[in-house]
This record gives sequence, C-alpha cells and structure tokens, in this order.
Amino acid sequence: MAKSKIAIFSGANTTIANSLPLITSNKGRLPGERTLPGSFDHLVPQLLYEPVIVKIKKFSAHPLESDASDVYQDNDGKDYYEVTLRPEDGLYLLPYMARRKDGSPSGRPFESSDLSDPNVDFGGRQFFYPDASRIFDEIDRTIFGRGVEGEGNALNKRAEYEFLRVIPAGGFTKKGEIAGIDFFPYRPEAKAKVTRVRDLAKVANVVQKEMSSEKYVGGLWLDGSPQLEETLYWLNLMIDTDLPIVGTSSQRPHGQLSNDGDRNIVDAVDYILSGKGKGLGAVALLDQRIYAAREVKKGDSRPGGYKATGGHGGILGGIGQADSGRSAITIWYLPNYKRASSSDVNLTRLPGELTFPDSINGAEISIRIKNEDGYLIPESLPVVDIIKYSSYSQESEKEDPKNELVITSLVKRAVDDQTQKVSGRPKLHGIILEGSGGLAKGTRSQMKALATASMSGIPVVRVLRSDPEGKVATNPKDLTIEGSNLDANKARLLLIACLLKLGRLPRATSPENPNSRELEAVIERIARFQELFETH
Repeated sequence: MAKSKIAIFSGANTTIANSLPLITSNKGRLPGERTLPGSFDHLVPQLLYEPVIVKIKKFSAHPLESDASDVYQDNDGKDYYEVTLRPEDGLYLLPYMARRKDGSPSGRPFESSDLSDPNVDFGGRQFFYPDASRIFDEIDRTIFGRGVEGEGNALNKRAEYEFLRVIPAGGFTKKGEIAGIDFFPYRPEAKAKVTRVRDLAKVANVVQKEMSSEKYVGGLWLDGSPQLEETLYWLNLMIDTDLPIVGTSSQRPHGQLSNDGDRNIVDAVDYILSGKGKGLGAVALLDQRIYAAREVKKGDSRPGGYKATGGHGGILGGIGQADSGRSAITIWYLPNYKRASSSDVNLTRLPGELTFPDSINGAEISIRIKNEDGYLIPESLPVVDIIKYSSYSQESEKEDPKNELVITSLVKRAVDDQTQKVSGRPKLHGIILEGSGGLAKGTRSQMKALATASMSGIPVVRVLRSDPEGKVATNPKDLTIEGSNLDANKARLLLIACLLKLGRLPRATSPENPNSRELEAVIERIARFQELFETH
C-alpha cells in the first residue's frame, strides 16, 4: 500500500533544525591537548566510509539482559555477536575525529568556544541543517529516541516526505547562497540574520503552490520558537486549502538532553495523517497540545512554554500515546474565525492588480501585487510598524502631536513612498498601536498624531498591550481600526493582508485639518478593514 506524502517546509532560525556544535572527540585529540571531561567519549551520528566487521559484547544492551540469559538463543557459545556494518546502513554514533585547520601539520581540535572567537570567524561552520531530511534520518535510526514499541523508523514507516527549503536556517554558501537573503541562522550570534517583510511573500507563495499541487495530504512547517506564532497566523490568513497545515518548533537543539523537537515532529506527522486537521486551518502542535494559529504564543523558553492568548480558549485538542505507538489525536474545539480556504484575504481572493482611491477627488491608485501565476510579488508587501503606549510617557501637558517623533517620522516616510519620492519603496504602510490595557489607546499626543496618520492614508490598528484577553470595543466613528483580541504582532500580519486586499485609506488634502467629507470617506473605508479584523 502506497504511503501518503507530506510536505516538510523549513523556516528560519529553527532550533528544531539545529544540531549542537560538532566538537572533536578525545580520540581525535593529540597528547597534551585538552581532553573532554567525563568517563565517555564524544559521539556524533556519522556515515561509515567502508564496511567494517565488529564484535558486539553479548548482554551489553541493558543491565538486566544477563539476568534473563535463558531466553536468549545461543548457537555458537561465543561471548559476542559478529556483524558487518556498511555505509548504506545509515548513520552510526561514532567519535568525531575532525580537527580545525590552523596552518600547523596537525591542526587543532574543534571547540565550543570557537563560536565566540572572531579569530576563527566564529567557528566558520554552520550547525543548522539546510532542510529537515537529516533530522528525519536521525530520528528513524533511533539515535535520539525510539518509538514506544522499541522499533525504529518512527517517521519513515508512517509516510513519505518532500523536504522544501523556503526560508531555511542553514545554507549552501559554496553554491552562492547568502546568509540573510537565502538562509537565516541565529547562531553563532555574531552571524545571526533575521527575516524581512518580503520573505512573507515567499512563505505564502511556496506553501500555496505545494498545497495546491495535489501531491500531499498536508504540510509541516518547522520554525524558530519565537517566530512560529507569526508564521502560522500568516499561513492561516493566506493559504487557500483545506489540507492540514501544522507548525512546530523546539526549545532545545536536536540531539540535546531532553530535546522536545523530535517528539513534536512525530506527533505532527500523526496529526496530519489522522485526517482530523482537515479544514482547521494552520495549527501549532507543541508538547502534545494543538493550538489555533490565531491564539498560540510563546511564553517561555522551555518545553511546555507555549500558551493560548486572547482569553477565550485557543487550545483545540491534545495528543496522547495510543497502544499502537501512534499518537492519539483528539480535537475538542473548532475555531470560529475565517481561516485558510475560508479566509477573505487568502492568495486566491487577493486581486492581482490592487486599485483604491488616492483621495476623495476621484483619482485612483493601482499597484500590482501578484504576478501572472497568481503569486505575491515580494516588493509589493506593505510596511507595518508597531508603536507602544506606556503610562507617564507624554512629554508635556500641551499634548503636542509634533512631539511624537516616531509616529511623525513613520508618517513622513509613508507619504514620501506614496508620492514616489524614492523609487522602489513600498507604497502601502500601516501602524499598529499597542495601547493601554482595557481601552487600547495611546497618550493624547499619540492619538492626535495617529489621527493625522489615518488622514494621510495610513490605517492604524489599536490593540491591547501585553497578553490581551478581552476584545477591544469597536467605535464605528473613530479614525482607527480596533484589533479585537489580537496581540500586536498578529494584528500587524492581518493589517498587511488587509492592505493587500483593500489598499490604503484615502488621503486628505490637509491631514492635520481634514474637512467633513474627507473624514467621512476615511471612516467609511476603515469600516471595511474593521470587518476583516472582526472575522479573522
């Protein structure tokens, strides 16, 4: 019987796709060099160069094997098993013999301290995998864990996989790949790179193409633990599919003591194969919990450190261990918002050519946001910034919006981009205000400056600060969009999607002093944004 196929997508800064530093084993060190402390040598999964015959001491796999020696077959009376190990067998745990080139005949050992040493280019090596195929191999070889039944091939026996490098954490520099453009690591820290706005387009385009190919029963997205919550919500908004999309991460690198990522991967595969994720949109699967993409949030850097925000649920189901060794998937709740195939801002429902009014005078602006194949043009992605309210932050009792230098500079940049003072810049901008608890408002001077932003064509979304629980009360007559119970980061992603759907607000002739018709036009336009924020 043919196995189902799952798409495995590699995201950026992924601890789940990061191995520990490769340190030279004591067997690879010369007399007089530092030896690694402890009783045992340092072993790393590696391939044999050629076949080798080894003798394995009997009754050495478990301390009580010899206690049950009467149940063991013994044909030869020897104290060992003889077996031929071959390169095609796959990975074996072996001493790591490599040494660093330093100009001397023997070189010197690789050390963990290399990662902080600029004299050796901070190690000069990568530890993030370029895709997840090696991780799957190591899990299947039982190097870092066995199934409950004691057998290997936990992943291979379940399904087939295609490994897709979208915005991976590791890259092939000898093939011309560049860190910060083609791949995004966070370690060594001196070489860390972060993703860009335009990378959201690549994420949506690749996942949409693959989920529409009819090759897969679902997709698994591997991401950095702080970034997972945003990527999944973006996929939930943008991908037009009913197939399950599940994202997972790890708080500890692959191979580290008590690594959580390997189990998350196996559980995620079982979730996809169960069929229970169909129509749920994107979800996060972490530590045997299934989180809705809209609500999942990282709370702490530890296994079990994720939580649901919004104050009204967000954990859709759970995962237990069935007697068969497969994960037992239970879905208790269904999300009540638009998602994936029902999303009004998914790729299918976005226009290829976005047209919207520049002002109330009848002039229209057109921006091409998708190419001929229906995929997002990276350069068309809007720029949305987040600003924050804090008590006691207003400069004076004059409530002067000109003192809000961050907001005024954002408005100036947006207006310059709208009028094409700098070519190649994005034409769509937005602002998220992480406002006060309960009301989601800023200081008086901030609110005045943000009103000017709205009248300059820049939609402003207000959300509650910190970990929101309640919903921001909507006011159909104000100049801002209320962000429901979304946090600032997810409201930013939804505003980006809304801008791609609706374009920006109409600009007033004098944003600081708009007339009644201009106010009415902006409020009317804001209502369309508000509807999307109420339902996504």
